[in-house]
Amino acid sequence: MRSILLTGGLFLLIINMGCRGSEHPTSSPQPQEAASHAIGVLQKLVNDQNYRTMGFDSVDEVKQAQLGQPFAVSNIGLDQLKSYRTGANANSLLSNSSETIYPVLVRGQVKSSVTIVQKEGGYQPSSFGNAEIVKSLSRYRQGENAANDFVVRVLALNMYFLGRHVEDRLFLTPVIDDPRLKLRPGESVPAEIVLEQLVPLANAYNGEPM
Repeated sequence: MRSILLTGGLFLLIINMGCRGSEHPTSSPQPQEAASHAIGVLQKLVNDQNYRTMGFDSVDEVKQAQLGQPFAVSNIGLDQLKSYRTGANANSLLSNSSETIYPVLVRGQVKSSVTIVQKEGGYQPSSFGNAEIVKSLSRYRQGENAANDFVVRVLALNMYFLGRHVEDRLFLTPVIDDPRLKLRPGESVPAEIVLEQLVPLANAYNGEPM
């Protein structure tokens, strides 16, 4: 998990370098338009040194990049976890994020991602890459209502889950094998089961990157 977090920092550095010389990155009125623009930015950022880190098998592969079905994003904050009590409605812990994650596909296969954030002036790309997480999220996005699946993040603990509502009840699917949890990747379980395992981790969190 630590390597994913550090790599994410590299992506943000690359973005800042790419936007240098422009006081404000280009904004778009719609997230899909911003994501389409971000594909062009991604193609400029990927080079011989970073293409594998960004999720591609070659530099040429990024030239074929296309957008996949986006994921809406919800966050669960550390304070919300610490105050959670057994029996409470798990949905009450979710807060809508201003970000949307778009998988990046090459020949129908998920390779990478672009994340779009909504700001006052419109929508802008905020990060690129995070390949392993988006591949795992996409792998477990299945079934008739897969388009309604969304990402649930616990940023303080560097955790990602695939979220789904079934008759207003929240279910979470772990997308990686995390030794901190007694859960299997790909197994959808009621959110309350996940939260009961997250609360002790939140209470023990010391503020250092995980």
